[in-house]
Amino acid sequence: MSDANQNPKNGRSEGLTWAILLAGWTDFAKASVGLPDDGEAGRVKRAVPALIGLQAVACALAEVDQLSPKERAAGLDMGDVLIRQYAGQINEVWRGEAMPPGVEVLVRDARVALEAARRAGTGWILRAGSMVGQFPADLIEALEAMGFGGDVFVVSPGVRVFAGCPIAFVRDKAGPASAEVCGLVEHLLHEGVEQPSRDIFERVVQRGLRQAYRQFDFAKGGPVRDLVVGEDGLPAGQPLLVPAMIAGEALPVSPPIRGASAQAALPVEWDEGEGSSE
Repeated sequence: MSDANQNPKNGRSEGLTWAILLAGWTDFAKASVGLPDDGEAGRVKRAVPALIGLQAVACALAEVDQLSPKERAAGLDMGDVLIRQYAGQINEVWRGEAMPPGVEVLVRDARVALEAARRAGTGWILRAGSMVGQFPADLIEALEAMGFGGDVFVVSPGVRVFAGCPIAFVRDKAGPASAEVCGLVEHLLHEGVEQPSRDIFERVVQRGLRQAYRQFDFAKGGPVRDLVVGEDGLPAGQPLLVPAMIAGEALPVSPPIRGASAQAALPVEWDEGEGSSE
């Protein structure tokens, strides 16, 4: 099981800071800049510092999950400020002129990278067998006592889910969940599995909630699969993860659904491009 604050590909480096990440990408981007002074090329040349800055910010944001929670929060704030600053400088260069599509893409990509980093959190995926969603009252009570101010999604109480399915997602104000919060969530998850073990689920850092939808074919008599999509996806079906807390506020969670725990095994499919972890 991976550490909640660890980059699942490279692992977290405690010595990394936002400044180191940003400087590394800035040096890389500066290596091949050389343009003429006149016309459209001249405008691009005047915009080069801001274009390099945007590229550097976007690349650093892709690695921001490697930072400590404090550095991560500071990095997101700085990224927001820098994107606004560089975008303003670029708009000034092309004032009254059509901006080249490639430049527009750089500005958009930096903003998308910031939004993706802000959506990051800790997700759990069931890797073997099945589990039944548990009522999260004790979890929410413990999080409220801690002053937790983020979002919590859990499997709908009483509903059985199967290997490959997301089973929880937590997004703190600074991104991925702390070790203490992860421990509380995993206590709830272990209550729902028939044979608790260390390896029955995987903890990963995700850029946004991965939601599972139970899809039905009533011509066949009921559910046929669980489809996993990203946070912005909205396919047909019954969402299996329900919000138990949003921005630190507890939400009402329906009591267990009668008979849902007897659900026969279903295939779990991830929408193309989602994958099962970041």
